[in-house]
Amino acid sequence: MAVAALPSLLTEVETAVGASRPDAVDAAVKAFRAKAPPLELARAAARGVATHYDPASGVAPRSLAILGAASNLTSVMEPRFQVLPVLQAIAYAASERKPAVPAKPPLVVSGEVTHLGRSFLFAVRAGDVAEAESIFLGMVDEDWERKMAGDMLFRAALEDMGEGGRKLFLSVKTWQLARSLGFKGARTILRPAVDYLVKGPRDRTAFDTILAVLGKEWVDLEALSSGGRPLDEPGRKRMHLIVSAPSDAACIDAILALLRDGYAASVLAEGLVVAAARRLLTAKGYDTEAARRLLFAHASRFVLNFSRTGERLYALFQAALRVRSPEPALKPDVDPRTPVAKLDVIANLACRDSPAANEGYNLLLADACITEYAATKAAPIVLALARMSEASPKDQAAYQSWASLFGP
Repeated sequence: MAVAALPSLLTEVETAVGASRPDAVDAAVKAFRAKAPPLELARAAARGVATHYDPASGVAPRSLAILGAASNLTSVMEPRFQVLPVLQAIAYAASERKPAVPAKPPLVVSGEVTHLGRSFLFAVRAGDVAEAESIFLGMVDEDWERKMAGDMLFRAALEDMGEGGRKLFLSVKTWQLARSLGFKGARTILRPAVDYLVKGPRDRTAFDTILAVLGKEWVDLEALSSGGRPLDEPGRKRMHLIVSAPSDAACIDAILALLRDGYAASVLAEGLVVAAARRLLTAKGYDTEAARRLLFAHASRFVLNFSRTGERLYALFQAALRVRSPEPALKPDVDPRTPVAKLDVIANLACRDSPAANEGYNLLLADACITEYAATKAAPIVLALARMSEASPKDQAAYQSWASLFGP
């Protein structure tokens, strides 16, 4: 099929996803056969989701996060399989029910970026979705203001742990999706993340606990965020105590003590990811709650590395509170030093089961675990992914039907 037909084929993918039609995947396969790159398929599907998202619904735009994970995975998959996670994500996106009528275009404002950032935080806290949309979308479309927009998005999400921190995770994954697509059409793609941030379920309990602990004494977040000491053996032992602390306040105090001793916030964040992976590795069955803890720790580490403000430490504190639970004992047949298989093979296996069967957790975990293993080289992270992939509800019918796309 001529490449000239690609725009209409991609439009068909967008239309089918927006209308929640089951033939959206067939349209994506047709476009792929016509040489559409996997990321262009993801872009079309993301537009279909985002333009049909209801700003007032308070429903998590989960399919955008899954599309973000799939887009990230294309960079680690063997080339002939790069389309696999994208097709699975499109199938999930098409299965979500959406309003028949697209959302009205948002108003967009411009102004001095620092003032806009503060105004965005106020709008989110006040629950004013129209104001939050107009301010954020005005910032995100300009290259030099985009970093501030991301900082403000994540800062607002860190205050609100509604649905177990889902707002931060979805904000990060949707941001990564826009980044994978070169921020072309970023206003459209990121709008649902802002809407969910404002209208989704709210819970400031954890954030208020953090502020209460910090308020007991003067804490210089800027100074604490600039430490650079690596996590040595004594530090790792103290990390175990942090994530098994008897209370949230004790957990925050223990993190502060490590920061004051000069340990880098980034290595503490890596330690929290490993702790979350250990808990997932020893969980029973297909434990989605343990998976959500790891996914939140992964998103928090991204924010910690993304931002350069002292307030980025809130991501570290929230991750510690989210992961905090009794320390597991690794099973006798599990050695943390076990060599792992090639990452593209692990990713491939995780992408084979339909996300409709596992709510997209396999794709999300594949993205998070492979990213975190690349940073830490900690075997429990990929072993946890392998265990969850094995425990996942099985449905590989779609994968088998796409065999001809992947070549010999």
